[in-house]
Amino acid sequence: MNVMLLAAGEGTRLRPYTLTLPKPAIPFLTIPLAAHSLGFLRGIEISKLVVNTFHLPQKIHELFHSLPVKCESLHFSDEVGEILGSGGGIGKAREHLLGGGDFVMMNADEVILPKDPSALKKALEQHRKSQALATLMVMDYPGVGTEFGGVWADSNQKVLGFGKTAFPGSQKGWHFIGVLILSERVYNYITPSGPSNILYDALTSGIQKGELVQAFPFECTWFETGNPKDFIAATKQCLTYLTAEADSFQKKVLLQTLNDFSSEPIKFQKAESSYLMISESAKIESSTTKEGIFVAGKGSSVGKDCRLKNVIVASGAAVPANTEASDCLFL
Repeated sequence: MNVMLLAAGEGTRLRPYTLTLPKPAIPFLTIPLAAHSLGFLRGIEISKLVVNTFHLPQKIHELFHSLPVKCESLHFSDEVGEILGSGGGIGKAREHLLGGGDFVMMNADEVILPKDPSALKKALEQHRKSQALATLMVMDYPGVGTEFGGVWADSNQKVLGFGKTAFPGSQKGWHFIGVLILSERVYNYITPSGPSNILYDALTSGIQKGELVQAFPFECTWFETGNPKDFIAATKQCLTYLTAEADSFQKKVLLQTLNDFSSEPIKFQKAESSYLMISESAKIESSTTKEGIFVAGKGSSVGKDCRLKNVIVASGAAVPANTEASDCLFL
């Protein structure tokens, strides 16, 4: 099966960090966010992996060449001049995707922890059985229809539309987690060139013409990482799973992804006022104080007498002596 990962976004809400690294390369729990997306895909065999780029394209190329990606071939679809969006990005990459049958599209910066490891496989089975134009993986999430838009579906999970306002006949608004399965027929609804949105343009057009678009609800833990505050909060929540004695499904998924994509052992520790995650080769001076969360990647270093609260230090990054910092990343 072919897979399209969307990695072209500028990550504006996560600036200034995304001025240095594209968001899929930003470290989450010491490994790039893109590794967590790839971890979600581990249940399927990937023929072509297609990654689109726009912002800092060379760093996206370097990122995916550095990751242990399990696929038959890796391809890049470089967008130049303007960002094409989810629909236009698929449109530009059609030469890589056409001829391979149904394909998966996913954001390259998602942290999704499924309770059922076979959830994606089951969504694929449902998609093929129904011969739908698209199958969207969704979850129950507060705020759909008030804080943000949703996927509005009837009692049979047939999607009627997208947005903040409920559609007539819909039973529930679901939260779209950024993963969908598409039939090649989707190209009948994507403009040949220019930007477009896969939901509000292509799939909406398909629904209006009688195509079946369906939701696939499943239980998972999904994290918002689009801004620094939510990024720190997501890191803390994941560290509570990783340091807990109980083997929750969240802990199992995170450990498997870290095992697949981390190149060295990592130490987890829960102290009285902090959660620590430190790579084996990180060098942290003992005189440094750490509160809240503290994550140190491979080959990172922290000098003497630093006072750090809710700080993430990327692989290879250095924090100078006597630094006082909170709620930030060092890249």
